[in-house]
Amino acid sequence: KWVAPYAQPVKEDGTLNIGCFGLSEPGNGSDAGAASTTATPSEDGSEWIINGTKAWITNAHESSAAVIFATTDKSLKHKGISAFVVPLDAEGFSLGAKEDKLGIRASSTSNLIFDNVRIPKENLLGNEGDGFKIAMKTLDGGRIGVAGQAVGISSASI
Repeated sequence: KWVAPYAQPVKEDGTLNIGCFGLSEPGNGSDAGAASTTATPSEDGSEWIINGTKAWITNAHESSAAVIFATTDKSLKHKGISAFVVPLDAEGFSLGAKEDKLGIRASSTSNLIFDNVRIPKENLLGNEGDGFKIAMKTLDGGRIGVAGQAVGISSASI
């Protein structure tokens, strides 16, 4: 349901088909094990209810969905973090203002704000408690890209 639409980079209307990665939080940075954003099951168990704020999110304003990381069981620390796909047109979701950045201005950076956002239980990625592992594997794969970007920017500045 979520992967296939993103295999096509441009939608029929010409806009980008893009998602974003919501890990960082105000006060917690990128410490996935300290997520203050919460996901609690609805009373009937059919939905997750997301509350919290994700900060400094690349492509926030261009995205139609986000993979976000939220605490589902605080007592388990990093093993109580779960990953979810959240459509950004969900009721209760809002975007913060675009950051006025000094560089890398081709992509927007903003906060993702969740106020009792309800998503179907099927939007849990993997199993409950897999979020920390998913975040770390994703970050590991992205580090080579960050290194390449740093080399490119430094080369252009010389």
